[in-house]
Amino acid sequence: MARRVKQRERILGLLRESSGPVDAHHLAATLDLHVTTVRFHLAGLEEEGLVRTQQLPAERVGRPRLGYVAVKEPSYTDLVALLAARIGGTPSEREDKAFEVGSDWASMLTLAPAPTVDAGTLVIDALQQLGFETQSATNAFGTHSLTLCTCPLAEIARANPEVVRGIQRGLIQRVLDDHADLLRSRYAVDVRPDPQDGNCLVQLVLRPEKGGTTSARDDGRVVTG
Repeated sequence: MARRVKQRERILGLLRESSGPVDAHHLAATLDLHVTTVRFHLAGLEEEGLVRTQQLPAERVGRPRLGYVAVKEPSYTDLVALLAARIGGTPSEREDKAFEVGSDWASMLTLAPAPTVDAGTLVIDALQQLGFETQSATNAFGTHSLTLCTCPLAEIARANPEVVRGIQRGLIQRVLDDHADLLRSRYAVDVRPDPQDGNCLVQLVLRPEKGGTTSARDDGRVVTG
């Protein structure tokens, strides 16, 4: 059984790497498998919706050959990129609209970071649930510095940085607002571009609690990309 699964994965991997449709004979020769075995796996992959067939020109007189192509997996980043490219207005207006989207997105996802009174830890946990990976984190004199090594929106940021900044800002703001009682403080999020390599710099600015005494301001930065 494990051998069959591995064979099927190899066939699917080869189709995903191919720039065009590939027939069963070519797959069999490339992977050193019997063509009957390849056709068996192709039928299974087609049934699962992972591949589709496409007619190829006949190499000689006879019925056309069948080629196989991998079905592209759905990607929410592709969808966000298309939407980002079509948001009208000035860069500032686009960022404001994206902020609302990010906030609504966080609300729909009902993120549940682990309970903590540390804003930086809370943000890291929430972002990790969305595919962001943290490279390092420091906290000195109330300043949170968090470096993320993976950002699922990095590709979109190259063409529409203001949209990605807005989404990140809205997302983080909603997470912090939803956990303000736990943090015992309120934060405002400002996302700024990194002038060196185009990543985003996310600043968490501590605001005094409503009705409380004024406290020193803490700045936390999250570098994403």
